[in-house]
Amino acid sequence: MEMSREIRIVSGGDDIDEVLREASLFSEMMHFSKKDALRVRLLTEETISMLRTLTREREVKLSFIAREDGCLIRMEADPIIMDKAMKKDILSVSSTGKNTAVKGIMGKVRDVLENAFMMPEMYSYAAYTSPSMMGMTVDVTSGQLMDAVYWTLADYKGKVETEEDSAKKREQWDELEKSIVSNIADDVQVGVKNGHVVMNIIYKK
Repeated sequence: MEMSREIRIVSGGDDIDEVLREASLFSEMMHFSKKDALRVRLLTEETISMLRTLTREREVKLSFIAREDGCLIRMEADPIIMDKAMKKDILSVSSTGKNTAVKGIMGKVRDVLENAFMMPEMYSYAAYTSPSMMGMTVDVTSGQLMDAVYWTLADYKGKVETEEDSAKKREQWDELEKSIVSNIADDVQVGVKNGHVVMNIIYKK
């Protein structure tokens, strides 16, 4: 039987203690080792920290889902209909249409989420994906295809490996090496499924 725990929070709220309690209860339910339980807690802390930086408070569903080889931390939220002023407020974009101030792996995830929240009016995901990914990534819990795929950690690592600009490559690898999520999670998936923005953090024991 599939085991999971679910909690609803506000992205800009102060629910971290309650969320960490749910993470601990889930780890106990899963009989995780101390090491695995600590890693789930760290991934949860990073997720909450990132969510608290999202512009405009919104209700978010955070789930801890059992898998045979580990677990999944899933965030789901509804997109919001936006006008031009709201888009500018949320993204603070440059002339390239990308947030040039984004730093760190979770900063990149946050940036992609912010773009995803602007569905269905804006489809600016080309800069975050490769053609082979678009519409192809499989949702790890249902086995169904994502409606639109924005970013995965695995794909990003692959792009860093092929980066020809040595200075940019060093900077990107430095971000990966310093990232808790990059070092602990097996993958991170951000996309849109059934009209919901979805982020999956996949952890294997």
